[in-house]
Amino acid sequence: MNSGIKRNYEGGIGYEMTLKEKIAEFFSLGLLNGTFYQDEVDVLNNARELFEEALENCSEFATKSAIYGNNVNSLKLVPTIWLVYLSTLEDKTLFNVAFDRIIRNPKMLYDFMEMSRKSGIREGLGRSTKKTMNNWLNNHLNEYQVSRNKSKLKDIVKVTRPYNNDEEFQNYMRYISKDELTFERAIALKSVINELLNDNVDEEVISLINKHRLQLDELKHSTMNLSQENKEELYYEMYKGLNYNALILNLVALERVFAVETEKEIKNSIYGQFKQEKIIKSDLPKKIIDMVVGRINDLDLYRKSNMLPFGLFNAYNMVSTNEFKDAISRVIETMSRETFNIDKDISLLVGVDTSASMGSMVSNTLSAMDIATLFGAMIRKSHLNSSIYAVATTIEGIELDNEQTVTVFEMAKNIADADVGYGTYFEQIMKHYNGEKYIILITDNMYADELEKAWLKAKKPKGAKLIVWQLVAYQTKASNDKSVIHLAGYSDRLLALVKNIIEGKAGQIEEIEKISLARS
Repeated sequence: MNSGIKRNYEGGIGYEMTLKEKIAEFFSLGLLNGTFYQDEVDVLNNARELFEEALENCSEFATKSAIYGNNVNSLKLVPTIWLVYLSTLEDKTLFNVAFDRIIRNPKMLYDFMEMSRKSGIREGLGRSTKKTMNNWLNNHLNEYQVSRNKSKLKDIVKVTRPYNNDEEFQNYMRYISKDELTFERAIALKSVINELLNDNVDEEVISLINKHRLQLDELKHSTMNLSQENKEELYYEMYKGLNYNALILNLVALERVFAVETEKEIKNSIYGQFKQEKIIKSDLPKKIIDMVVGRINDLDLYRKSNMLPFGLFNAYNMVSTNEFKDAISRVIETMSRETFNIDKDISLLVGVDTSASMGSMVSNTLSAMDIATLFGAMIRKSHLNSSIYAVATTIEGIELDNEQTVTVFEMAKNIADADVGYGTYFEQIMKHYNGEKYIILITDNMYADELEKAWLKAKKPKGAKLIVWQLVAYQTKASNDKSVIHLAGYSDRLLALVKNIIEGKAGQIEEIEKISLARS
């Protein structure tokens, strides 16, 4: 199935993606026809045709894409739904090979079960599917997972009825089904909760928390009686043990734990009257601040987390502790340079769309403008041989004094604040083209037909490319000319893909094809 030219609804040149391209975009980025999906119902309703076509014509490549999306891009929903489709095949080879490589925890196992039973993709679970689920339970359950996911596991075992004579496994089942404290972590959790309710945070309590990796959400309901000293000791230990994602997501919660009410005198009317207003201010202990900052700055933890930069972006905007903001800025800048460390002699021209449509929300917390300006700033910070322009009705180069000291977030704000109007005239980028080997346009879903026409006519170096990065793309894409490349989505991993394009390395489909489906 080859790509082909067609006309889009605006009458411009369009590009029909191949089945493999559609699969790669959806299964590894969560993008269907250029739209990012997070809701299970929407995916099931709108992607059925693609799933069924993939199952019939491209099941092996789709399975590789699902594994790639889960393992590399941390996607959960779409790969799990694909497992449900795979389970309908009479030959269960692909299903059995992929299951353990996609299902990572009891929650994902539960989601798979519920979609198998209620989505209409298949009629119930069936004996062979239950067997695969029970094999997962036999091979992967441990004390941590059992005590952290008790309610979901209880629902699973009611349906699949796993059987294993192993004493440890039987202990897990008694805990899940009968609330018996049959293993060490369950006993420790109960003990620690009782101690916290009695305002005790001694060495033994801390030892049990660390030994059994007791989590904040398991204990926080038991902290209402803690003294300030014990609260400080407990939260220091709890946040010291959080993984990177949980740490960043719980920064604001930490500030609230140590929030204090203060009063501020404010002017109340044009007559100069004043009143007192209570405001909430965080009073975090220095010991906790220093520990959290150290963990934010731990780049190995960040890399292992697979966290997108937008998690840091949201945290930066929400926290009030200056030390946290500074640490987040340092991480973003360092990771930008690491992700986009291309040859310093390669010249780039980057256009960031700041038109009116960029204010549309891509997720609950992020607008297209947030994403585009952040990516533009990350490119500039990582590659100084780049010219950055805000483009809309007019175009403006982003020049910054003391650029080395300006943070990525400050640079992104400068791009967003450029006064260039609200239209979309991307072709004017070419007025500033000085023979750069690569032009990168970052936009929401706007076509760049006029820019492409001007690009194709321009005198440019051999191998030069125009990269149109559509954060929220329509189904059709502009021209199939080999010097024009289209990307869709807003994973930070697309920065690495741009780097691969610039360095002539394999693209996403080639990376997916490398995945082996052989049993380990």
